[in-house]
Amino acid sequence: MTPARCFATAFRQCCTNMACAPLFMAAIVLYAAYYCWPYMAQLPDHIHCAIVDADGTALSRRLVMEFRATPDLNVLQVTRDRAEAILAMKAGEVSAIVEIPARFAEDVAAAVPTAVTLTANGAYLVGGRMATAGASGPLKAAADKAVAAWLAEQGATAAKLALMESEAPGLVTVPAYNTISGYLNFAVPIVFVIVFQTLMCAGFGMLFNAWYMAKERPEVLDAALASPACLFAVQMTVFFLCLFWTLFIEGPVFYLQGINSFQNIPGTLGMCAAFSLAVSSLASLLALLLGPTHFVMQAVVLSALPCVFISGNLWPTQNIPLFFQALGALFPSTPGSYGIIRASQCGADAAEAAPYMAHLLLLALLYFLLACLVARHQARKVAAAQTASV
Repeated sequence: MTPARCFATAFRQCCTNMACAPLFMAAIVLYAAYYCWPYMAQLPDHIHCAIVDADGTALSRRLVMEFRATPDLNVLQVTRDRAEAILAMKAGEVSAIVEIPARFAEDVAAAVPTAVTLTANGAYLVGGRMATAGASGPLKAAADKAVAAWLAEQGATAAKLALMESEAPGLVTVPAYNTISGYLNFAVPIVFVIVFQTLMCAGFGMLFNAWYMAKERPEVLDAALASPACLFAVQMTVFFLCLFWTLFIEGPVFYLQGINSFQNIPGTLGMCAAFSLAVSSLASLLALLLGPTHFVMQAVVLSALPCVFISGNLWPTQNIPLFFQALGALFPSTPGSYGIIRASQCGADAAEAAPYMAHLLLLALLYFLLACLVARHQARKVAAAQTASV
């Protein structure tokens, strides 16, 4: 059987064999339709926070007292060292930092614009946004109460106090890690990369499982086991399917959902192609290893959620143990998500995308070579079994 016939047979099976066709042909469409729906979150209470009092005046101490008395806030630390509060946030002890700047009382008394700063950890997608939204209101109320009382003690006129009470609340949110502070634009492009990897590996594994379990062994399977060229031709079916769906999501789906994409067209095309090649190689290896068993779907699907977090996109890399960082580097979804997002959503140039593309190409070569070794071993077992039966 020639490589061309192997490709044609495998592609037709991917589109028609009910063991894998729903994963290859329908699952991405359903994800595109339902996964991008607006993300809703409730506001939390009892937000753990640290207070950095860089002013050290009677007004700042009054502010700290008001913040401590606020039911929605749980003040765990009061310090004058901002670095100490940041360490507490990185350690996960607090989810927000309230900072009273130096000369705060002096600026308030002189009517110089100043502000109490609320910092949330945007590396934690939902937690950062919820902490900002949940704490800003109580903080503003407590700060207004403390400042008004202090100004009254300083002899402020009733007219000035009334004017301050009538002013609209001032809140400026400046996200740092998740710069658009949203789920749709930030998380959906990341998660879709893991979705592609999961569906392609699961679908190809199910196809091989159907071939292995068939009463009459398909010719295409024997050809793939016997020839690296035929195995590569069969693998190319997954490559083209993955590339098609990746470009479909990055193109019309993200356009209709209002998500930035194709900011760098050549870079996006190159990253999607490299990612699809690495995924197809991994799918070949897993299909050969797990295809003779009934555990393809279980093994692949169970790895999906861990891949989301060990990639370092939604969970800060600094909080991931080195072992899991190394493990994440073995999945195409890790460099794929970094590279595709930077090229498509952020418009990264070739120099920025090159390390991720090189990583993907290296994984593609590694997994294909391993797949060839597994195929060769299985071909020898088949030949030995046939010789023994004769």
